[in-house]
Amino acid sequence: MKLPIRLRVTIWYLALLAVLIGALGAFVVVRLRTDLVDGIDASLDTRARQIALGFHGKGESDFQDVSDASLRGLSGGESAAQLLDTSDAVLQSAGDPVAEAPLIGATDLAIVNGGGTVRRSVQLGPDFESFRVLAVTLPDSPGTILVVATSLETVASSVERLTILLLLSGPSVLVVAGLGGWWLARAALSPVSMIARTAGVIGIDQLDERVDVPRAEDEVHDLAVTINRMLERLERGVKNQRRFIDDASHELRTPLAVMRVELEVGLRERDLAPEARDTLESLFQVVESLGATVEDLLTLARADEGKLVLVEETVDLQACAAAVREALAPVAAAANVEVRLEGQRTPVIADERRIDQVLRNLLANAITYAGPEGHVVITTWKENGSGYCSVRDNGPGIPDTVRSRVFDRFFRADDARTGDGAGLGLAICRELVMAHGGRIEVASQPGTSTFTFAIPELDSVH
Repeated sequence: MKLPIRLRVTIWYLALLAVLIGALGAFVVVRLRTDLVDGIDASLDTRARQIALGFHGKGESDFQDVSDASLRGLSGGESAAQLLDTSDAVLQSAGDPVAEAPLIGATDLAIVNGGGTVRRSVQLGPDFESFRVLAVTLPDSPGTILVVATSLETVASSVERLTILLLLSGPSVLVVAGLGGWWLARAALSPVSMIARTAGVIGIDQLDERVDVPRAEDEVHDLAVTINRMLERLERGVKNQRRFIDDASHELRTPLAVMRVELEVGLRERDLAPEARDTLESLFQVVESLGATVEDLLTLARADEGKLVLVEETVDLQACAAAVREALAPVAAAANVEVRLEGQRTPVIADERRIDQVLRNLLANAITYAGPEGHVVITTWKENGSGYCSVRDNGPGIPDTVRSRVFDRFFRADDARTGDGAGLGLAICRELVMAHGGRIEVASQPGTSTFTFAIPELDSVH
């Protein structure tokens, strides 16, 4: 079931067509044989009547002459006639030598003696050749049975030729039909493929786009309409979610700021008991973390609405990296992680505060995952009109299955790369870098991960 739909449709179409062709071929072969045998039976009836009318019982030569004259009218192949008595003894015979022995058995003889007529296909002679046999009682000679037989060689030959023709032409018909079925399936499913390609590139930032709706009022039209309606619902839901996050962030910003100020004032008291000071410091850290999360949410909300304001100026990525390294030195020391700075001066046009935010998120992330006695390397360089900065750590790496999602909002990878945050840091890095007209990517393998972002250089801007 992993095959493409068009291939599955073609296979089922060919299977059904093969069954139909086989059934039709078998019917034609059987029908031809039946019709040919019916024609031979009719001919045998005529010859039997001719022999009965022409034979006057004047001896063997009389029967021979009448039989030979009548048998000439039969179709190609050997023919024979004989007269039997009621005990199945041959009285006279003509034609093929097989008539020298009885052409019917005891069962058929009993039927004819009872006034019946026997029509049967039998195997006669040393070669077991197929014959069609007609046995009747002579009207003017009670107790005498007339048996007329003719070979079925022409029937067998005709049926064989037709069978060979069908066997030879059938595969050719199936090949042509398969190609036609493949083309028809492809033509019928091409609108679905086009809809799938269009829908596949619509991301969270392009929910205002829609797939093309075919003019034909068919199932594909209904599919396109359904997908567009789904996209409309998603767009409304995402807008409502972003509006809620924006509103909630603004509402939380003020009380958190008030709490932060009050905690700072409380911590300045010299007469605080140690237990109370520890409690206030813990609360202060919680408020600081909540404040950072709220600021992150506000940044994302502004980016979504296109309201992210950048104060662009000449910024040196190496200098920014050095400043961030110094600012996070206590964090690195506490985690027993070495942070090295490499590279060259890399001037770009950017918002220094936002670049600082990107570097802080990446470096904090790297320090966390490098682990005790680990190391982080920050490298800056210029290449192809852009300034580059990479942050590499020797942590456990990012699994291939989740690497493409590390920049998604609220995404948390497995335990190897999961921190205590809300899963917004890398998403904010992507939004801020893209707002500068740059790009960010990640490369990882067991034992190392490298996040790299690029910003247009100063020279390329001017």
